Amino acid sequence: MSFQLVNPLLTGAFTRVLLELRWGDMDAYGHINNVTQMRLLEEARVRAFGSPTADRDAQTVAGPLGVVPSCVGVEIPPVFSEVAHTHDILVASHAIEYRAPIPYREGPVAIDTVISKVAPVVMTVGYVIAEPDGSKAYTVAETDVVFVDRESGRAQRLQEEHAEALRAVVNPGPAMRRRK
Repeated sequence: MSFQLVNPLLTGAFTRVLLELRWGDMDAYGHINNVTQMRLLEEARVRAFGSPTADRDAQTVAGPLGVVPSCVGVEIPPVFSEVAHTHDILVASHAIEYRAPIPYREGPVAIDTVISKVAPVVMTVGYVIAEPDGSKAYTVAETDVVFVDRESGRAQRLQEEHAEALRAVVNPGPAMRRRK
């Protein structure tokens, strides 16, 4: 039986990260707080692209009592973890549009991620927070990420092999109603 990822706001292939909501993620209005949504985007980015602190992260245990994969779809090259020992991977900017409130529920929401642009110094990540079946989109967003050399503290061009690997998985991001 084959399974096809669906997101009507993304025209190309993408990586889906499934994340559970917590009851405490709700705000006084009874839906998932806007700050929590930014954290969901951050967690999805780390799970899809690899930890930017991979060289310092705790060891994981695979299997039924350890790590359970939470990503499906396009496999992102492990550039983040490959450069983690020499570079910090920092957010330069965010753009986010809240299109519908996310109600609390048991079970995950889907955070569909795509690398939409790779420039010499900046990589743009597009996101859609949606129902796992693709029936409803709640939030669309973009994040610009820069690779910063730890020694100099300056943004640095991607090494050509890393830029090429990332360009190989570039797809259109979600259309934003208001551009940054």
